[in-house]
Amino acid sequence: MTRMNDTIYTSAITSYVKENVLPQDQYKLEFAINFESLCAHLKRVPQFMVHYRSVKKETGEIHYNYIKCARVGSADSFETIVLAFANEDADIKRSQLQEIVSPGSSLAKRRILIVEDDELNREILKDLLCDQYDVLCAEDGAVGLKLLEEHYAELSVVLLDMFMPVCDGFQFLKEAKQNPILALVPIIVMTGSERQEDEARCLELGASDFVPKPYNQRVVKARINSVIKLKESAAALSAIEYDDLTGLYTKSAFYYHAGILMRYKPDQSYVVIIADVKNFKLINNIYGIRVGDDILRYLAKIISKALTDGLAARYSDDQFVIFTPMPQNDFEKHLENLVRYISENAPITNLLVKYGVYKDVDKSLSISEICDRAIMAMKSIQLNYEKNIAYYDDQIGQQHIREVMMENDFENALRNEEFEVWFQPKYNVQTEKIAGAEALIRWRKQDGSMVSPGAFIPLFERDGLITRLDEYVFKKVCQIQKERLTQGKPFFPISINLSRASLHHEGLVENYTRIVKENNIPFDCVPIELTESAAMYSIQIKALVDMLVASGFKLHMDDFGTGFSSLTSLNVLPFDVIKLDKSLIDYIGNESGDQIIQHVIALAHGLNMKVVAEGVEKKEQAAFLQNMNCDQIQGYYYSSPKSYEVFDKMI
Repeated sequence: MTRMNDTIYTSAITSYVKENVLPQDQYKLEFAINFESLCAHLKRVPQFMVHYRSVKKETGEIHYNYIKCARVGSADSFETIVLAFANEDADIKRSQLQEIVSPGSSLAKRRILIVEDDELNREILKDLLCDQYDVLCAEDGAVGLKLLEEHYAELSVVLLDMFMPVCDGFQFLKEAKQNPILALVPIIVMTGSERQEDEARCLELGASDFVPKPYNQRVVKARINSVIKLKESAAALSAIEYDDLTGLYTKSAFYYHAGILMRYKPDQSYVVIIADVKNFKLINNIYGIRVGDDILRYLAKIISKALTDGLAARYSDDQFVIFTPMPQNDFEKHLENLVRYISENAPITNLLVKYGVYKDVDKSLSISEICDRAIMAMKSIQLNYEKNIAYYDDQIGQQHIREVMMENDFENALRNEEFEVWFQPKYNVQTEKIAGAEALIRWRKQDGSMVSPGAFIPLFERDGLITRLDEYVFKKVCQIQKERLTQGKPFFPISINLSRASLHHEGLVENYTRIVKENNIPFDCVPIELTESAAMYSIQIKALVDMLVASGFKLHMDDFGTGFSSLTSLNVLPFDVIKLDKSLIDYIGNESGDQIIQHVIALAHGLNMKVVAEGVEKKEQAAFLQNMNCDQIQGYYYSSPKSYEVFDKMI
C-alpha cells in the first residue's frame, strides 16, 4: 500500500472494526483506531497481538481472529508499522500484511539479548534462534546490562546465564529490576544448577522463567515463545486498559474492573463521582490543545493522589470517573476540600469543574447505569454558577425522566408548532405607552397543558436544542414584523434573545441576515438581546458580535447588573441598549442602590445608549426610574407576557 495520512488510516481501520469485529469486542481495538495511540504503544513494545471475534454475515458463524501490530526499526526512529489480520488457527502470511505508513516493509523480527560467558553456548543459542529472532550477544553481565540499557525498547526477552564472571545473573537481575523501565523486559534464566534455592532467589529478583542446561531446542524455543506472548498480551492489555494522556483506566477497562469489585465485594458500599470540565472545547480553542492536555493530566494526577482505594478513569474527552468504597466519615467535607484544592491550583484561572456524586450505589444496576446517575446529578447543576457539587437522589432521577421525555417530544413540538411566541411590552417611561416588546417562548402541548420555560429552556441550552429554538423564534418574529409593516400597523421593534450556544453555531450571522432579507424588513425591527457574559466569552465571539452589528442588527445587553457585567464593557462592546436586570431594580429604595442605578443610566446616556429597566413591579420603582430619565420599562407593573393576539389588541 502507498503512504497514508492519519485521516485515511483512521477511516480505514474504523471501517474495518465496524464491519468485521463483534460489537462487544470492538473496545479491544480502540487503541488501533487512533494513529498516535498506536505509535505510542509501539514505542513501548516492538509488536503485540490482540484477539477478537468476528461474525460471518452469510452464516452467522463466529470466527476467532487476532490482529498483530509491529514496528520496523527502533522505538525512537521507526518509520514503518505493519498490521496483520489473521484467523486464530492460521499462520500470518505475507500476503495478509497491510503496510500502513510506508511501502516495501516486512514484519520486524523480535530482538533477543543473550548474556552468556561461555562462547560455545552463546554460539549454540545464536544458531538456534537467529532464523526466527534478531539476536544480540554479551559475554558477561556488565556488557549485558549496557546492551539492555541501550536496546530495552526493542528487546522482547533476555536469556541470562546465572553464573558468570564480572557480573553474575543475580547481580544482573537486581540491577535490571531496580530500573522501572528495564524491569519491563522479561528475563529467562539459563542454569545447569538444580538447587531450588537458586531458582527461588532468581524468581524473587524478577526472573520470568528458566531454561535448563544442556539446551534442548524445543524447550528453549517454547519457553521464549511463551514469555514473549505473555509480555505482548500484557502490552496489549495495557493498550486497551490505560489512557495514553492521563495514565488512568479507559472507560471500557473501568467498567470491567468496577464490575469485578462489586461482584467480589457485595457487602461493600460504594460511591461514584463524575468530574466534568466545563467548556473544555473552548479552553482548547483559547489556550491551545497543549494547555488542555495539561489540565487533563493535572486533574488525573490530583485524583490519583487523593484516591487511596478504588478506581479512577478518563470517562470521556473532558470527564473523569471515580469509583471507591464509601468513606465512613466526613465524605462530603473531604470532597469539598478536594474540589477547592483543584480549583485553587489549576493550570488556568477560573477552571470550572462540575461534580456529580452517586452515594451508596445500587449494585443491582450495571456500572454504566450507576455512572449515568452520577452524570444526572452533575447535569442538574451545569447552569448553576454557584454550585459545583450535586448528589443524586430520587428527585434528580425523576427530573431526568421528565427531561428525556421533553427531549423526545421536541421534534414533534417544533413540527406541530406547539412552541408559541409571546410578547412582553416595553413602555416609554415618559408617555407610558408601548414602545416595543421582547419575544419570549412558551410551550403549549397538544393536550392544552403548558410546559414551564424554566423547565425546558435550561434543558435545551444544555443539550444544544436551544439553537433551533432561537432560530424558530427569530423566524416567527420576522414574519410577524413583515405582516405588521405590510398591513400598515404601528412599527415597534421586537427583540429576541440569542443563547450562548447559538453564538457558537456555524453560519449564525449569514443565516439570520438571510432571514431578515427574505422577509424584506428593516434590521432594527428585530434587535438581538445578548448577555454580556456571552458576548465577551472569547475573541471569536466578540468578533461575531461585531459581524452582527456590521450586518445591521441592533444589540441589547441583557441582564446588566447580574454580577457578570462590568461598566468598562459598555465602552468595549457595540451595544445600543442596556437592560437593567430585576436584581438591580429590586435595590430601588436603598440609598446605595439608587445611586448605582442613577450613575449607570447617566453613563449609558453619555455613551449614546438607551436604558431599559426590566422586572419593574412596583409603582415606586416606576416613579424613581422616570425621575432618573430611564428610557423604557418592562415588567409586571405594566404588563405580563401576552400572546400575539392579546398584544396586538393592546397596541
